Amino acid sequence: MTARATVPLRAGVGHKFLMNKEYGSVVNQLNADLHRAIQEFMMKGGAATEAAVEETLQTVQAGFSATRSDIKTAHTELSYEIAAISEGVYRTKLGVQELNQHSRTWSDHVAARIDAGFAGVSNDIQSLEAVALNQHLLLLPRAEARYDSRSRQDVHGCLEGTRKKVLGEIHDWINCENPESPRILWLCGLAGIGKSTIAHTIAEEADAAGRLGASFFFSRDQADRRNPHLVYPTIASQLARLDHELKKLIVAAVEQDHDVATLVMKKQFQKLISEPLTAWRGAKGTIIIVMDALDECSPESGAEEILIRWAAELPKVQVPLKVLITSRPEFHIRRKFRSFILHAISQQYILHDIEKSVVREDIELFLRHSLNQIAEEDGIQTPWPGEPALKKLVDRAGILFIFASTAVKFIRNGKRSDPETRLELLLKEGASGGGSQYRDVDTLYAHVLQYALSANEDDAEDEDREKLREAFATVLGAVVLLRDPLSSTSLETLLSLSSGTARRVLLHLHSVLIVPEAADAEIRLLHPSFHDFLTSPKRCLDSRLHIDPQENHARLAECCFNILLKELRHDPCHVGNLWLTNAEIPHLQDLLEQSISSQLRYASCHFASHLSQALASNSILANLVGQFCDRQLLVWVETLSLFGEVDNAIASLQVMQDWYKGVTNPVHETLELLHDANRMLMECGRAIRRSSGLIYTSVLPFAPPCRLKQHYASVLRDDYIIRGLPKGWNANYCTIDIPTLALSLTYSPDGTLIAAGVDGGDIFIFNSLTGDEL
Repeated sequence: MTARATVPLRAGVGHKFLMNKEYGSVVNQLNADLHRAIQEFMMKGGAATEAAVEETLQTVQAGFSATRSDIKTAHTELSYEIAAISEGVYRTKLGVQELNQHSRTWSDHVAARIDAGFAGVSNDIQSLEAVALNQHLLLLPRAEARYDSRSRQDVHGCLEGTRKKVLGEIHDWINCENPESPRILWLCGLAGIGKSTIAHTIAEEADAAGRLGASFFFSRDQADRRNPHLVYPTIASQLARLDHELKKLIVAAVEQDHDVATLVMKKQFQKLISEPLTAWRGAKGTIIIVMDALDECSPESGAEEILIRWAAELPKVQVPLKVLITSRPEFHIRRKFRSFILHAISQQYILHDIEKSVVREDIELFLRHSLNQIAEEDGIQTPWPGEPALKKLVDRAGILFIFASTAVKFIRNGKRSDPETRLELLLKEGASGGGSQYRDVDTLYAHVLQYALSANEDDAEDEDREKLREAFATVLGAVVLLRDPLSSTSLETLLSLSSGTARRVLLHLHSVLIVPEAADAEIRLLHPSFHDFLTSPKRCLDSRLHIDPQENHARLAECCFNILLKELRHDPCHVGNLWLTNAEIPHLQDLLEQSISSQLRYASCHFASHLSQALASNSILANLVGQFCDRQLLVWVETLSLFGEVDNAIASLQVMQDWYKGVTNPVHETLELLHDANRMLMECGRAIRRSSGLIYTSVLPFAPPCRLKQHYASVLRDDYIIRGLPKGWNANYCTIDIPTLALSLTYSPDGTLIAAGVDGGDIFIFNSLTGDEL
């Protein structure tokens, strides 16, 4: 083995060893050296054997000559020596044969050792290749949206024996080998009818059979699971698990363009999914992709883009790939499925059109099984409950599985009363939302909340009950309206509540909320219908329980501003070098986790969302906006740059500007600061995306004279002479690059999108705020 060949093996750097051409030639040299060693050994081993045989034969020949001479002189006397010499010759021949046999055995042994060495090297190379491929996959951002992800740890599939009709029809669709069979199945149904449970079951079965390509379960209360720009990178990273050759194709796309995950969704799909699948030849059967709750994708245009992309690209993919999509029958989704291009390759299955008798049987089976299980756990005689009580629960559920599921959780999770008492409470008639199709679900939610509120008050001292009632409303309102879930600890800090308050007021709500035991784990809604109930005055008739979105968004906006004013810091990761790009900061994500609290990250990313829902007449919020612009505006932009959220900063500034213009007697300097910050990001957003430090070293120092530059002059690095600065901001607000001649241009009705029709018939859609192609 050459000295050069040992370098990469000792180094153990899989990525460079595999990807570097120089090291590739070293591997070839190693193979040649090893084969040459085998050949030399075989040649030299054979020559040594022949020399030994020749030497032995020469000795024998000399012996024969001497013997003949002796025979001539003493034939009779030496006859016995002839026999002895013959015996010696015979033994010598045997020795030579044995020597040859040993030589061949040793040669085979050495060859086997060398073959084993080759196999070991091959295995090492494969291991290094796998490590390198996985490292490249880590470059893809992804959402925690798999069917079996920890964010869905309390979710399960269908109870065995239920939903047999719909599951059977989905199985028939999956297994149909007719090339004309629709490649997309849209499972549509009302909230709470069981769509996600069915999707979970299909994903779980496909995974067990090795046929699951990917799954993405949307959720509107988790930022990563509602973000359309994370859908295709997440699906690609899961597809890579399916087959080694497919993984290499996806990694090649990432290696070719490390920014592929930041591209517009159309190019993401083409590079990460369509092109690798088209080039892949290893499919051994139908591959399933499951996308659940598409209606919870935000914004709605993201859901529409997902449908458009599947419709446009799926027919081009030769791999037998089918996509199961579930959603509520929202207008923007129904409209897309009615379009010609999507209608031609899709099939609809409307869950709420299934015969009620079939659904009723499934719900009855689920309730009978679950309630008997509770009875066994609590020592209640089974079967339990009796048929009249069971029938009443089934009647209340109607076609909504969410009623049955929530009822079971409420009966099981009693902290202060036994299951029988809780069942009796549910069977009582209560206030409901009139003739709504969700009447009985609303009644159930009201019972759960009233019980929790009553239990909290019973546990408290008289003087603490009013405070506890206020804390209950504050915490519940926050949990329901948060744009991203928070842990109880972070939630208490955000809301300025004492430690332990959140968990205490939510103690009796485990049937409608996920409240983990760990204080640092996120609190989440079990089902979005709970949000819909609490925020609708027509459905939630108890004023103590109803959550006024406008009032609670205003409270959350106020809490966010207080956190921003208190916790934002320049150079939060203590890097100490403003000239580094964000990518050059070692272990940036780990540093952000250590340096920036969950509540600060939440406030930085979502305060504007809450502010937009509050009344402009709120003087407290108007004052907080002024303080924020006066003290923390640049540091906030710096922080969002480190998070990779500059587009969010642009959108948030626009929201703040629009909201603050509606304030009575707005402060002119605040309006100027917001305007200048917005122009700074629009003109220099690309630079700020790359490096947060450039705000202080280049962007503002080279900006035209403005209020923002003047106000924050003390923190800028302007230790150089600058001449020839422009007198004002460029009149060009935003430049949009279109690859070919634009023949027509139009805005969407809400002004947020620009559509450009170009030569050749293509249409490009752009975000009018940032200029980004969608």
